[in-house]
Amino acid sequence: MAEAEPSSPLFVRSIGTLENNPTALKLILGGKLRELRSAAGLEPADVDARLGFSRSKTSRIELGRHGCKPADAMALLALYGVTDGARSEEFLRLVRQSRQAEWWRSFSDVLSDFFAPLVALEGAAALIRSYEPFYVPGLLQTPGYTRAVVRSGPGRLLPHEIQRRIELRQERQRQLDREGGPRLWAVIDESVLLRTVGGPEVMREQLEHLIDLMGRSRVTLQVAPLDVTAAIGVGTGVTYLRFALRDLKDAVYIEHLTDSTFSQKPADVEQYRDMLDRLSACALTPAASLERVRERLDRL
Repeated sequence: MAEAEPSSPLFVRSIGTLENNPTALKLILGGKLRELRSAAGLEPADVDARLGFSRSKTSRIELGRHGCKPADAMALLALYGVTDGARSEEFLRLVRQSRQAEWWRSFSDVLSDFFAPLVALEGAAALIRSYEPFYVPGLLQTPGYTRAVVRSGPGRLLPHEIQRRIELRQERQRQLDREGGPRLWAVIDESVLLRTVGGPEVMREQLEHLIDLMGRSRVTLQVAPLDVTAAIGVGTGVTYLRFALRDLKDAVYIEHLTDSTFSQKPADVEQYRDMLDRLSACALTPAASLERVRERLDRL
C-alpha cells in the first residue's frame, strides 16, 4: 500500500476523511507541534514554563491526550517562530476541527477507557489487521452473535446495557462501511469456528454472514489451523492499525483479561506486525478459509 508523502514541518496537506476524526487530528497536530518544539531547541518543561502551562501540558498536547485550544496553538506557534500566516491559519482551522464532538462519545456509558483509543481510530485507518483466538472479530459479528458474546462476559449486565453494547459494535461496523473506509484483514483461530456461540441458529447466521463478507473486496479473512496458532503461540487478541498518512503513526491494540494496551511505539508495532505476518503466511488462504467456513456451516 502506497503511503502519502510526508508533509512539511507545519502545514498538513490534504488529509481527506481524517479531518472528520478528531482523535486522529489531535495526534497529527500534536506531532507537528513536537517537531516545531524540537526544531526550536526547547524541552516540554521549557514550553510549560514560558507559556504558563500546567505541568506536562505541552507533552499531553503533543501526545494527542489533551485537546489543544486555538489560543494555546497560537501561543505555541508564536513561541516556535512560525510567521507564515496562511499556514498558521490552516493549522488553527484543523485545531478547531479537532475539538468537534466524536461519535463514540455518545457510547461513554458502555465504552471502557482502555477500549476507546481503538474505537476512536479504527475508522481513520487505511488497513486494519487483527488476530482473534476466541471469537469472530467484533467488526464481523452479527447482532445475535454479539449478544451472546456480551452475555458470556464478566459481570451481570442489564438488558439495556447489553443492547447498548450491540449498538456500539454496529456503529463501529458502519464507520468501516463508509466510502473510503479501511480494508479489514483478519485471521481467526480455527477453534472460533468450532465454538457454537449463542446456539446453532445464532452460529449459523454468523457463519452465513462471514461467507457474505468474504466476498467483499475490502475484507480478507483467513482461518489459522490449530497447529499453526499453537506453534506461533499468540495467545491473545491483537489489532494493528495502519494509516496512509505518515504524520499518523501506526498502532497496535493488545487485549488482556481485564484491560488492554494501545501503543504507537515503533518497537511494539513492529513486533506485532511481524507476528501477524507470520500468522497470515501460515494460515489457510482466503479461498481455503472460505471452504473451511462453509464446511462448518454444513455441519451445524
